[in-house]
Amino acid sequence: MTRLLVDIGNSRVKWARLQAGVLGEQHAAEHAGWSSEDWRAALFAGQPPVERVVAASVAGGASLAALDEAARAATGRGVDRVTTERAAAGVVNGYADPNLLGVDRWVAVIGAYRRVQGAVVVADIGTAATIDVVAADGRHRGGYIVPGPRLMVASLLSGTSDLATFRATSPPGGASAFADNTRDAIERGCRVAIAGWIEHCVRDAARSVGTQPRLLLTGGALPEVLPYLGCAGEEVPDLVLRGLAELAAPAPI
Repeated sequence: MTRLLVDIGNSRVKWARLQAGVLGEQHAAEHAGWSSEDWRAALFAGQPPVERVVAASVAGGASLAALDEAARAATGRGVDRVTTERAAAGVVNGYADPNLLGVDRWVAVIGAYRRVQGAVVVADIGTAATIDVVAADGRHRGGYIVPGPRLMVASLLSGTSDLATFRATSPPGGASAFADNTRDAIERGCRVAIAGWIEHCVRDAARSVGTQPRLLLTGGALPEVLPYLGCAGEEVPDLVLRGLAELAAPAPI
């Protein structure tokens, strides 16, 4: 059975096919305003047929409804929506109310833990930036949520009277350790802030779980932050889809 795995974020959608336990190439696009016809054209048209569509979504209900309509037209059945659980795939949810943990974070920690098979920190840098920590025994220890780099910049520009008028006067990512103009100071400063936050969380996680955790990095805005990160980590662009693959795999007989 071929399954289409779909990760619907706030602004981007990522998808890949899972066949015989092998996850295919990840595709991604901005999905704002997509109709069911748009979803069908992007995910189904000209592609090998699928029998099931498995999705995790943090976007509004309209996006999932449009995908569901497209899936019914293409496969004859609606979307199998993944939701957060108390425990799954060897990971135990660390929230007192498991439903309050976003499904994107839940699926990402499953993908990370199954990949590492040990203590892990997951940093997902997108519209929002999230950190989640999982101990070696699979227990989720919680995490953090902060604005992503672009949202940080937008907050500064919209919340101050003069900053929005400044434009960068030096090339982005220049050789200088510090910015030499206001706009660059804002944009680079926000990226450095997130990179430093990740490093701090890795140190705190090591103390919390009693061992040095692996750091897995994902998210559409990760390339903006990565040049400023001062600790080792593994980039896994399709981490949420890997988690979906674990949950979509048929149960052993």
